[in-house]
Amino acid sequence: MFRPIALAIAAALIAGCGSDTDRPPGNDPQPSPAPAPAPTPAPTPSPTACSADPAWFPVTAFPDGNAFPNSNNCDFHQWSWQMFLWLREPASTEPGSALNFETFANPNAVLRPGGPGDTPYPGRTADQGSQMLARAAKSASTVDADDIFQAGAGNRILIDQAGNVVYYTGLLNQTFWDFVVDNQLYDLSALQSIASGTDFPVNTIELKVSWRIAATYDSTGALETTYIANADSQFYTTRATVPVVEVVDGTITDNTGKTQDALLAMVGMHVVGVVKDHPEFIWATFEHKANAPDCAVLPAGATNSGTGLPWSFYTPNTPVTVQNQFDGNTPLAVVSICRQVPWGGGDDQNIANIQNLNASVAPHLAGTVWANYQLIGAVWTTGDDDIPGPNGAPMQAGDRQLGSLDLANTTMETFTQDANCFACHNGGVHTVTVTGGNQPPSGQIVAAKHLDLSHFIVNYQAAQQAASGSE
Repeated sequence: MFRPIALAIAAALIAGCGSDTDRPPGNDPQPSPAPAPAPTPAPTPSPTACSADPAWFPVTAFPDGNAFPNSNNCDFHQWSWQMFLWLREPASTEPGSALNFETFANPNAVLRPGGPGDTPYPGRTADQGSQMLARAAKSASTVDADDIFQAGAGNRILIDQAGNVVYYTGLLNQTFWDFVVDNQLYDLSALQSIASGTDFPVNTIELKVSWRIAATYDSTGALETTYIANADSQFYTTRATVPVVEVVDGTITDNTGKTQDALLAMVGMHVVGVVKDHPEFIWATFEHKANAPDCAVLPAGATNSGTGLPWSFYTPNTPVTVQNQFDGNTPLAVVSICRQVPWGGGDDQNIANIQNLNASVAPHLAGTVWANYQLIGAVWTTGDDDIPGPNGAPMQAGDRQLGSLDLANTTMETFTQDANCFACHNGGVHTVTVTGGNQPPSGQIVAAKHLDLSHFIVNYQAAQQAASGSE
């Protein structure tokens, strides 16, 4: 089977999830300063504007996209928070039950030649966890191929302050799964022939989750090294086997065959879902409060003064000129990170709504690890069937992006924080470079269609085209 390694937007387009033209190559002898931060002034939140619905607590119901009110900016951020809260609810009343998001399927359980067959959703047994992958960089004009790549130019990867690689999981819900099965989209001919205007159904959900290593265990299961003290009380954690990442012949790879038993701490989550009249998805992202400070107000200390927790990705007492810079000569070196655009930007009302929601949810999460997570922002369009095209450009007249217009997650779009999700996730033509087997690299063109919003679909189609020798 071919392994997709980079998904490039058509040649006429600029960089993947964010323009990268202002960033120096990783191995420049004298790296240029990081892009000047573009902080958005934080308005004073209103105590009456955009708050959490009391009905979300103590148990949060699934936010049915068919009932989405779609009346104002607040609705989209409320959907984002309610969905995040539902995702962290136990999936059953059984003691030790998996959380709702942990019951989601890995994309490769359904997007595989022949489909899942008789294997029901989620395509794995209860004792099998989600697939963990390291996330190395993709080229300046690429987007994810198999969920291991960081946005941006060069072969870059995110390393936390403890010197460990950040890992990622891609997940999809049963609505997504059923849509693939019902339309046989695991079949290449079905993927290629599906109408360009076909949309994902309401309540389609896909997630990307980022994790840092909290501890490692030896071959006997005994604790080996602790990287985050009291991690279980500060982060949501899970035990998993992860691939060891190494530099082989100058290339970062997680295909060494070596693995590590680790306790992983969640540091970020992209929550992406379709609601009524919005087939472009709502693209929301959450982060742990100890991830990174804002570039405009870099602290001197090693901890977040608000939480008392050590920064996961920021090196204290470092100037803004060295933030978000990757050194290609030492690709597995620690990189200091800060957030370029607080709350993803947008207008004052957008920012106030996010801040108000975070503040109104917080008391309900007090005393739990979830109190350390917050909504960073969300982005969407005017809706109906206006799907962003190449590099986020409109496919139809009237398309307009709304919400957090410069949205980025510091753990997933670390080096390209100057654009939003639609720069990569759009309905335009994508060109994918696929390598593997005994074949040379091959560019695969995936035609423009609304389903290209999901890279799970795009990447699978590209890999199957390469394997079949077709385009």
